[in-house]
Amino acid sequence: MILIQGGRIVTPEGISSSDILIEGEKIVRIGKGIRQSGAKIIDAGGLFILPGAIDPHVHFRDPENTSKEDFSTGTASALAGGVTTIIDMPNYRNPPTTTIAAYNEKRLIAASKARCDYQLRFGASESNFQEAAGSGAPSLKIFLSDTKSDLQCSREAAVMHFKAFPKGKPVCVHAEDRDRIEKRVGKFRSQSQVQDKLVSQIACEFSLREAGRLGRRVHICHLTTGLEIELCRRYKNATYEVTPNHLFMSTDDIKRLGPLGKINPPLRDRREQAALWRNLNDDTIIASDHAPHLISHKLEGSPGFPGVGTLLPLMLDAVNEKRLKLESVARMCSFNPASAFLLHAKGSLAPGFDADIVLADMKKKWRITAENRLSKCAWTPFEGREIKGRIEKVLLRGNLAYDSEGVISKPGKGRELL
Repeated sequence: MILIQGGRIVTPEGISSSDILIEGEKIVRIGKGIRQSGAKIIDAGGLFILPGAIDPHVHFRDPENTSKEDFSTGTASALAGGVTTIIDMPNYRNPPTTTIAAYNEKRLIAASKARCDYQLRFGASESNFQEAAGSGAPSLKIFLSDTKSDLQCSREAAVMHFKAFPKGKPVCVHAEDRDRIEKRVGKFRSQSQVQDKLVSQIACEFSLREAGRLGRRVHICHLTTGLEIELCRRYKNATYEVTPNHLFMSTDDIKRLGPLGKINPPLRDRREQAALWRNLNDDTIIASDHAPHLISHKLEGSPGFPGVGTLLPLMLDAVNEKRLKLESVARMCSFNPASAFLLHAKGSLAPGFDADIVLADMKKKWRITAENRLSKCAWTPFEGREIKGRIEKVLLRGNLAYDSEGVISKPGKGRELL
């Protein structure tokens, strides 16, 4: 047994000084002054105790292109950032995760490499309606934009997937309107002009309208404007996510980042960045959209940023900057994604839940570097940024998975969540 003593427990409802008793993989008791003979003591004096973060949007590239990332390095980065559960997006190619055979191959790879717990998302193509519906996957991903791969859908195909995929499971949508993008490619030079905010808002509204008409669960990925959040709130079966990329960066950062600054959807101006912050609320999910590319590939135009290892640290820093409360971080980064993606034993610090736990020193300052974030792609758009709030220890199902010395959890220790 493990007894965590002296810390301040953070839940969406508040912060309290309590101890946590863990037996095996589960939290069995929370309260003041717990005593347990023979328990291993973890002294959390001066630390805040949060539920392990859940990142519902990562691209770990395995087996698509493991020079950029794989399940071992990606989940190592996750644990270094206080993320104890990830949901991996379908691969675009080599092979695309749009068949049951490719999905099951990926499951076997993840089982041998993952250091933290995980789910795998199935990919929607123009015609794999029945295969996706019969895959047993816990969620489905639809790309409305042109991905130059089988992993994309026309509007008509998206509606067919909305109808076919089990209604109790979420369908996740990359909402960018392909027709508007194609019309603007020849007229504008910059990515932010070609993929303007209407590109996202039009596709978001379409997805919500059709999902609402069909009465199905839908999740809209990486919102970049306040209007998109407002649209999502009109549909009771809709959830949505916002990324730290769009919260902590804007078009002002593109000059600094140069060719590294391309991401889909693109960074927005400061007005939309501020609108995202204003609209964060009890229904918000924070997701990284961890999309690692080698710098050589970024110089060739590949879109995406690594981010699973910086998601929670950046949100903790925002607490210190008084942009939100620590209780909101527990809700947005743990409780809400667990609820949206049916992770019933995750996301809460309560008896009966998995002992996925983060111990954070909210007073300690440190700098983000590619080296300490551990991604194989070996860069971060937040390189050198000083933040306040350092993750000291991470427990995964009651086992120490990360501490100040590094990642402890070994490949294969992660568990698939079905």
